[in-house]
Amino acid sequence: MSGRYAVPDVPGFVDACDTVELKAVLPEGEGRRAAASLGFDLAEAVTREVFYLDTPALGLERAGIIVRVRRTGASGADATVRLRPADPAAIDPDLRRRKGFTVELDMSPGGFVCSASLKTRLAGATVAAAVGRRTPPSALFTPRQGRLFHAYAPHGLTLDGLSLFGPVPVRRLAGSAHGWPHPLSVQLWEFPAEPVLELSSRVAVADAAQAVARWPVFLDRHRVRPWIFRHTKAQAALRALEPRPTYG
Repeated sequence: MSGRYAVPDVPGFVDACDTVELKAVLPEGEGRRAAASLGFDLAEAVTREVFYLDTPALGLERAGIIVRVRRTGASGADATVRLRPADPAAIDPDLRRRKGFTVELDMSPGGFVCSASLKTRLAGATVAAAVGRRTPPSALFTPRQGRLFHAYAPHGLTLDGLSLFGPVPVRRLAGSAHGWPHPLSVQLWEFPAEPVLELSSRVAVADAAQAVARWPVFLDRHRVRPWIFRHTKAQAALRALEPRPTYG
């Protein structure tokens, strides 16, 4: 389905979040046209590789846990453990204060969902060793991330017992566009069967209500008609890619 962008009212628990991210996803062809209309040249994009870790039967996804690793050439990488959906009121206050931990509200034509993430930065070589099966996946995550994983993962699952999905090449640009006062990100996710382009903008909670009201007008001005996809990007990657063994 596609049509004029519409999102629900900003939910009441938004004040418990750190940021709000507005999203619009389009098929590749329409996405490229939209990117050009917004002044983004995908030929200048930086390519990032995105990997996911899960069981072959996608046990983590069913439990609402996303384990993701991203690498941008040799310049750097990051690893994230994410809870999606998450209840901000149920999160440990001590965890909320930790560096790298964020609670975000994602809003799209399909509705909204709150997620909680703990991210750490890595060296690109560290990721290369893990995806090359020379080091175990747990080497990519901090002890605190490991504890978060074990607190929510199905009983018996460990980071080193997961399979690797990926990489998905993602061509990314960040900048600004006329008529929108917040930073804008353009990402072309090159899934094997159905590449999609995502437009997104992360705004402060204090600006969320105004941004939500202005976002549809901004997209209409550039004739952007978002699609409602059945899956998130993580779900699409896990379904499009074959799991492969990790360390050993």
